[in-house]
Order: sequence, then structure tokens, then C-alpha cells
Amino acid sequence: MRSGSNIDKNINSREWKSWLCVFLCTIGIYSTIPLARGFQKFVYSTVGKEFFTYAAFFVVFAVLITLLYFFLFKLKIKYLSQYIWLFLCTGACLYLTVQLRKHPEETIHLLEYGFLSILIFKALSHRIRDWSIYISVTFLVLFLGTVDEFIQWMMPQRYWGLEDVKINTLAAIIFQVAIWKGIKPKIISGPVKKASVMVLLGAITLNMIFLGFCLSNTPDAIKSYTSISTKLSWLRNEEPMTEYAYKYSDPEIETFYSRMSLKEIREFDLNNGKAYGKEILNNTHPDKPLKELFAKYKPTSNVFLYEFLVHLQRRNNNIKDLSAIKDLSEKTEISNIVYRENLILEKYFKNILTHSEQGFSDDQLTEIQKAASLWKGAYISGAGGKLITAFSLNIVWLAIITIAGFVWISGLYWKRRLDD
Repeated sequence: MRSGSNIDKNINSREWKSWLCVFLCTIGIYSTIPLARGFQKFVYSTVGKEFFTYAAFFVVFAVLITLLYFFLFKLKIKYLSQYIWLFLCTGACLYLTVQLRKHPEETIHLLEYGFLSILIFKALSHRIRDWSIYISVTFLVLFLGTVDEFIQWMMPQRYWGLEDVKINTLAAIIFQVAIWKGIKPKIISGPVKKASVMVLLGAITLNMIFLGFCLSNTPDAIKSYTSISTKLSWLRNEEPMTEYAYKYSDPEIETFYSRMSLKEIREFDLNNGKAYGKEILNNTHPDKPLKELFAKYKPTSNVFLYEFLVHLQRRNNNIKDLSAIKDLSEKTEISNIVYRENLILEKYFKNILTHSEQGFSDDQLTEIQKAASLWKGAYISGAGGKLITAFSLNIVWLAIITIAGFVWISGLYWKRRLDD
């Protein structure tokens, strides 16, 4: 009896240590978030942005060589398929690294969350010994990666983006496939157990609830909870996590987006455009007017003025580039952007545009219109491209409840048919 008790204690001790490693790795990843931007700038300015790509290549090849050594000399694996899967997963990591070369610092996510997925696999393997462990690990990494982005959103000058979450999840998938088909751990065998189903259902549900929370974190929601807790009022100055908007098709402008209805835009411009144009825009420092205003006005504080500034900035930034562009096709495309964004301003923000003295002269407008007329492609305004227009928040929660209900009903039915 004492011997069995000691074995159980040893197992519990190893499991506890495995989860402690997961916790410490996760905290380590999260603690680097405030330092990431500064570290990126330091690397860019000293050794160059390519450092991240080369470092990722080095780590991936080092892991591959280490695994090959163990496969050949320690484990003495003779099955060719395991080597093929190992090389395929390595190739997937290298391909993803190359795809990220425009923003190579993102490869850190690939390495961090790939390693984290290994630690979670080890922790779960103390209790889950069937194929469902690979799916549960992936969903847990997806959740932790989403939390990472949420923390990043709360940092000054950092933004929420699903692109990093996708990289984190792809890292987990690649590393879990490498374990499943490449390493093929002997402890993962046998039929799925009831406990495994409950862990998988919990991991899926955790992701759905947190995703619903993130998709509900709109400017209105931020206003609501920051008015209750003033300690969170600084969140109003950050870029909103999620915004729902309207997608408009105008015969002259083509496609553009707005958080407001066209009626609301015109009424706001009529009632407040003059005051904003004269008192706010004209009294801003001439060297950096838009930068100062963007720091002050957000969708959470003044959505009308914010949208005006976004279209104005897109128009002004592109017109600055026109004089330096030599390629005719590119010049035509940029001219079209300037012309269409100016049309949006003239048509829907006319009052504030006039009183802020930001309008074009007749000669300037004629020249831009002539160059833009050569562009034959469709136009979709890049101002507001991250706004969600395909569905509403009500649809989000209806989908989450429906999918969660289906997942749990199916999961519980599956569980009933299993042997414990």
C-alpha cells in the first residue's frame, strides 16, 4: 500500500511541476509584451530587422538536428514516415518564417507558442493518453494567444490583432503534428476516455467565451465600464479592440466604411462642423496637427471627428507621396486614392472640411481628378478596413450560443458512448 501511495505522489509531483512550467512560460511570454516594441526598435537600429529571421532559422535547424540525433542514435527509429513528418513540420516552420519577413519580429510568436504547446502537451499527458490531447493543446494555445493579444491591446501604442493569434495557433498545430506523426510518443495510445472529452469541451468553451468577450469590447462597452471604474479610464485613449460599422457603396466614391449612419454623419457635420473646423483644427500646432488630434480624439470619445481625421490623413499622406513617384501606374493609383478620399470628405464632411481650411484649390483638384481618371480598378477606402461589417454583435453571441450548444450536446453524447 505504501508503495502505491508513493507512486501516486510521484505522479502528482511530476504533473504539478509540468503545469508549473506551463505557468512560468506563459507568464514569461506575457511579461515581455511591454518590452517588445523597444526591443524590436533596438534590433532594427543595431543589427537590422533580418536578425529575427536568421535567429528563427537557427533555432528551427538546431531543434531539427537535435531531434535527428535522438531519432538516429537514442531512439533508433527506423520508420521513414516519422522522418518525413519531421522534415515536413520543419519545412512548415521555415515557410512561415519566410512569409513573416516583412515583420520578422513576429517569428518570436512562432517559437514561443510552439515551445509552450510542447509544455502543455507534457502537462496534459499525465492524465490524457489518447489522440484528443493534440486538439486540446491547440485550443489551449489559441486561448493563451488570444489573452496575449488582449494584454497587448492594453499597452500604450500597441494594438489588438488576430494575425498574431493565427501565428500562435499555427505554431501549436505544427509542433503538435510533429509530436503526433513524427515523434509518436508511446504513452499516447488507446481509445478516448471520458475525462479527455471533458477537457476538450472545456478548452473549446473557454475559447468561445473569451472570443465573445473580445468581440464585445466595442467603444460603447469601453465607455460603459470605464465610467464605472475610473481607474480604467486610460483605456479610452487606446485603439478600440472591436468595432462594428456600416459598409457603403457610393456611385462616385465606390466603397467606404463608417461607424455612423450617413444621416448621423451629415447631421453631425451640419451642427458641429464649423466649430470643430475653426476651434480645433485651426488651433492645432501646424507642424504636427493630425498627430496631436489623433492622440486626443478616439472612436470612444468623438467618432465623427476621428473618422474625419482618418480620411484626411489618408488623403494627405498619399498626396505627399505623389511628387516622388515616377512610375505612371503607381502615380495613377495614388492619385485615385487622394481623389476618392477627398470626395468622401467633400460629400459627407463638407462643413468641417471648409472651416478647417483643408479643402483643395480648384486647380489642385482638377489636376488630381485628371490623373485619377486613368485608374480603372475598383476603389475600397482603406480608412476603416478593420471594421466589422459582415455581422453584428447580436449575431456573434447567437452564433456562440448555438455552436456551444451543439458542441456540448455532441460531446456529452460522445462521452456517454465511451468506456471509462
